[in-house]
Amino acid sequence: MEGADLVAAGLAAGHRPQVVFVHAARALELSARLGLSGQDEPPPGAAGAPPPAVHPVAERVAAKISSLETPPDVMAVFPLPERRALTTLSGREGVVPAGLLVVFADGLGDPGNMGTLLRAAVAFGATALATAPGSADLYGPKTVRAGMGAVFELPLFPEVRLADVLAALPGAAVYGLAAHEGTPLAAAGLRRPAVLVVGAERSGLSGEALAHVTDLVTIPLAPGLPGAVESLNAGVAGAIALYEFSQRPAAPTKG
Repeated sequence: MEGADLVAAGLAAGHRPQVVFVHAARALELSARLGLSGQDEPPPGAAGAPPPAVHPVAERVAAKISSLETPPDVMAVFPLPERRALTTLSGREGVVPAGLLVVFADGLGDPGNMGTLLRAAVAFGATALATAPGSADLYGPKTVRAGMGAVFELPLFPEVRLADVLAALPGAAVYGLAAHEGTPLAAAGLRRPAVLVVGAERSGLSGEALAHVTDLVTIPLAPGLPGAVESLNAGVAGAIALYEFSQRPAAPTKG
């Protein structure tokens, strides 16, 4: 995790880093800012645990540790969260919550797009985000940076099949986001519980995903120069769709 804001987001969400590296010239200032120095109590979310080790490092050492061309002043190593079972999506007694909205990234390979989608999922109140096998790593450096700390705020289910997600969510609507030929998003009767499937920009939704989609939706583009813009990238399109969902009142599925 690289950058003071990202490390602070992890601490605020109750996650405890295994080790923290800070710029030697600003070690006291940065440690105090993150609440990791001069404290008698453990950091947030780590009750009863000792504070993480904080190591001041010179800039040349930081350059070796960092994956960025210009190393940030703060870097930290957080443990990967325990893998969640898909059955946790349905809540108590296997009843799917009426307001549930799961985002499913279908082969989304670009980590920047994945981070944008993850950030939008948090911003617009999605319940969880899952990814198909072969998608960008949810915990990869580029995804985490693009998500700006959103990785700490949402239940994540990496490398799972859409069929398995749906098996845990009986009765959920499945909306597939397509560049063309779907119902215009604003006119679609969006309902929850639902799964929103977002495919890669070039290849679109996979055949496996399309086999499970109950409603295909499209974001119409404004009239312009023919061919000037063929489609939106997956992160932007997903964010627009999530915003549209956030504007619709959640209603229980009719049985």
